[in-house]
Amino acid sequence: MIRFAAIADVQYGDLDETIGRAYRESIQKFLICAGEISRMRPLFAMNFGDSWQSGLENALAMKELYEVAAKYGKIEWRHILGNHDFHVPDANKPDVYRFLNLEKPGYYDFQVVDEEDAENRWRFVVLNGNEISTYAAENDEERKAAKEERERRRIPVKNNALPDSYNGSLSPRQLQWLDERLAFAEKEKENAIVCSHFPLFAKSRSIDSDRAKLARIANFDVYYYNLGVSTWNGAELLEIIDRHPNVRGYFAGHLHEGSYGVRNNVAHVTFKGIVENKPYCWAAVELTKSEIIVTGYGAQPSYRLRFL
Repeated sequence: MIRFAAIADVQYGDLDETIGRAYRESIQKFLICAGEISRMRPLFAMNFGDSWQSGLENALAMKELYEVAAKYGKIEWRHILGNHDFHVPDANKPDVYRFLNLEKPGYYDFQVVDEEDAENRWRFVVLNGNEISTYAAENDEERKAAKEERERRRIPVKNNALPDSYNGSLSPRQLQWLDERLAFAEKEKENAIVCSHFPLFAKSRSIDSDRAKLARIANFDVYYYNLGVSTWNGAELLEIIDRHPNVRGYFAGHLHEGSYGVRNNVAHVTFKGIVENKPYCWAAVELTKSEIIVTGYGAQPSYRLRFL
């Protein structure tokens, strides 16, 4: 069995609480999570983005906190870029990658093989959903291109409204890379999990927020990009995932209420955000040749998918 830990949206900031987000409390919540994760001894811990709310000082504080958690907790931390991670001055945006032990362009993949069962092989494909966005842009030229991309991604089911500006698109190059890495995993007989900060899909009854208050009655399919609250070109991303039957999960953060849904035999898990959930929240994820088992701690729910 393969086991790793997942957290999302720590979003620390030395800032007053707003809209239910207790930014200063996030450090204490993170330390509780890191302590429990350390005692469990998973293979690694994955941070699903938005480590800080904004500002270089808060970014540096979280960088140091991850380093302490890795050193004393003896846990390898892997990171995914979130939109708030780029809320620093333009001159410091290249540093964001370094703070999180990443290299540009911020997407990557890696393989994990079960030490007790060599046939239990998994490929993690980690996306950068901020690649084309106004907030991650480092200069006026990139910002202009992102605004043009957003304009192209108007939402027909919302009267042609613009998608929210705190999301972005994946470049054609990144989409092609994803397609190639999933094809490689399929050739190598690896199951795959695609990871991003931004969710794609959920069943409405799993969403604990006013966003799905009415939809929970009938348990509708929710495609977040059609609501304008996630990846602008999420439909194209989903098309690529649909082409690869070895994809077993799509894991994300971003929407702090969390959610879950199974679509085409793929478990879509949106982990709850630490900044907005009490007492804290994280998950242990176990992978076998036939199952994904998510065990939630604190406010995080648990889920289980057995592959068809």
